[in-house]
Amino acid sequence: MHARALLCVATLAAVIAAAPAAHAGGWGMVGTLWVEGAGSYLPNASADAPSVSASDLSNSARSTITGSTPPLQVPMGFFGVRTGLDFVGGDRWILPLFDIGLYGAVGLYSDTLSSIDGSIFRFHPAGSFVMDAEILGVGLRFKKRRWMVEATLKPGFALLAMPTSVADGKGFTDVDAQIAATVTLRASLSLCRRLDPSQRLCASVTPNLYEWGWGNGGTVSLRWEVGP
Repeated sequence: MHARALLCVATLAAVIAAAPAAHAGGWGMVGTLWVEGAGSYLPNASADAPSVSASDLSNSARSTITGSTPPLQVPMGFFGVRTGLDFVGGDRWILPLFDIGLYGAVGLYSDTLSSIDGSIFRFHPAGSFVMDAEILGVGLRFKKRRWMVEATLKPGFALLAMPTSVADGKGFTDVDAQIAATVTLRASLSLCRRLDPSQRLCASVTPNLYEWGWGNGGTVSLRWEVGP
């Protein structure tokens, strides 16, 4: 297992190290690693809100509670970290391979009451977190001396976990965080400044073309890239 891990790391390092030679030859496929801090906002103003699902829960009155809430209309902000791997062809085409992000809720939010399968639930938005991932995609980049502009389009998915309690007699009993899921489609525009031959710093704006509905908010981020 350790040998396989070392082989993967060595292969990835070789891909990135081959960047100058690929660029000199005109067309080549080279790798770019990146990590970013990102803040996102989901207004749910002109889009469908998340609908949170429960499965096989119970309280003192009911042995099984299964179903989904109506859409939770709670505008929320998140902050977190993303990282990913892209490939670049011919120093122009961006071929994103994958990226993954984890975010926690930021801001002050009141608890929200809703119902699942006829039972009352209390949701705690302030304790929510989101995990998302994007697989494959397409993009372009243009360079001018130390400056570069990137544009990408990536499909993916997102999971929202929200701490929850269920009405049980005169009070509420905590249950496992409930999950909402959605497919995503995001377009990103970045302005980058090269720091040295292999590193760049980028500021990005990423509208959510789709995330629990069309045109539902977006993300701003500051990214560090290592690659050609």
